[in-house]
Amino acid sequence: MTSSTKPYLIRSIFDWCTDSNFTPLLNVKITPGVIAPKNYVESNEIVFNLSLDSVSKLIFDNNFVSFAARFNGKNEDIFLPMESIAGIYSKQNGQGIFFKVDENNSEKKDKNKKLKTKKSHLSLVK
Repeated sequence: MTSSTKPYLIRSIFDWCTDSNFTPLLNVKITPGVIAPKNYVESNEIVFNLSLDSVSKLIFDNNFVSFAARFNGKNEDIFLPMESIAGIYSKQNGQGIFFKVDENNSEKKDKNKKLKTKKSHLSLVK
């Protein structure tokens, strides 16, 4: 099984930003599974400041990114499936990496899973 390079690239750009004293920004498309404050979503996407001063409990997993942050004085737990991440880049110079996000990807997976589990109407005749 081949694993995606996306989580590794995201971590490496984050490390580069923090090592360079840049502010890492994470661009996220709102797809199924995303847990984020709806008041900050514009055009079905949201940008998060991932600087270590802005977030806590930051986790980069191969399947998701999660952290806690304050929005308008209120603590929020954020959960971002890897498929929803459209890019990570430096606020100071815009350098980073961007990905194509299929906003209907999760819906397609659910449909495909249902199609695969559906029993065949065919029978074996000898």
